[in-house]
Amino acid sequence: MNANKPIIIPIASGKGGVGKTFISINLSYALASLGKKTVLIDVDFGGANIHTCLGYDIAPDGVGNFLNQKNMRLEDYLLNTSEPNLRFIPGDAEMVGIANISNAQKKKLINQILTLDADYVVLDLGAGSTYNTIDFFMMSAFSIIVATPELTSILNAYALLKNSLFRLMYIDLKKYPDVKDIFTTHMKVGGESAWKISDILNKVFEVDPELHAETLAMIDSFNPKIIINMAYQPKDVSMGEKLRKISKTYLNIDMEYLGFLYRDKIVEQSITERKPLAILAPNSTTYQTIIKMAYKIINAKKMPYFLLDIENYDDSLEILLEEATEDLSSRIEGYDKLANENLLSINELLSIVKNLEYENLSLKRRVEELEEEIRKFKK
Repeated sequence: MNANKPIIIPIASGKGGVGKTFISINLSYALASLGKKTVLIDVDFGGANIHTCLGYDIAPDGVGNFLNQKNMRLEDYLLNTSEPNLRFIPGDAEMVGIANISNAQKKKLINQILTLDADYVVLDLGAGSTYNTIDFFMMSAFSIIVATPELTSILNAYALLKNSLFRLMYIDLKKYPDVKDIFTTHMKVGGESAWKISDILNKVFEVDPELHAETLAMIDSFNPKIIINMAYQPKDVSMGEKLRKISKTYLNIDMEYLGFLYRDKIVEQSITERKPLAILAPNSTTYQTIIKMAYKIINAKKMPYFLLDIENYDDSLEILLEEATEDLSSRIEGYDKLANENLLSINELLSIVKNLEYENLSLKRRVEELEEEIRKFKK
């Protein structure tokens, strides 16, 4: 990864109303408060509202104006915030045509995002699985999905993951005619089986084992994070585990938890008063949890920068994927298998916790062994 480029953090959700923008704003403040130069950009085309949450009554010029002006740079639209390390770019929600940007405009915006003087650029994306959302979501391996502990939210988050991964695979495989035919035929079959990555991978292996290995490596690079928001009780974490299990079973994706936030009256007050928690209630439990998320991001393993090459940002997959999937449950035959409340039992959740504890203990022991070997070597 080019050290001069900022790390991109796209934040998306399968459906609206899950607190995505709230998290985008406060996570940006948290990163900035930890000394990182951060830029927050409203990329919710047609529904931009970050400026409102930050106290602006009228949307200043931003992304929409930039896309429709020839001689302007994205950095020309940077606005300061109350946090010295944080600047933001609004989205121009009221500008005509902003909701349907062209591929040329998309590439222009992506290229300009990468030139910003920042350590981190947080992208507040639109809800759902539109192509614009997917393409910006796939800009980075640091992508985050926000969901609530409700079945519809989890299924729509899965829809976003599925459409994103299928787009990534299609772009990678379309240059191989035989494999491309396998992919398109499989997608047209419909039903639950059409959503299983493993079935496609098996067919790819039959055609070209080396390409199969390459595709597996590409899928491994897709490592999105999940935040469960607006939880009522600790057991709501099981809904996030459902998403992780469905994603592993059907998409071969290993998701990571970034955080778990409870419903909090201070959040409602923050939205009503249009003040981030960093200003209104920096010592609140919710904001301190978001600070912990920021620490995880800063200390995360650096992964491959681009998931999609910028030259492949086109609409060639339009005939294969449904646009703006808002309710996966109404589109997948046999979806009730995914929705079954027994998908992740209490015993399975306990098993997951025990495995994590065992892995943690094993790592600690290995660290101690290495430290002892180092001490012996120094002697």
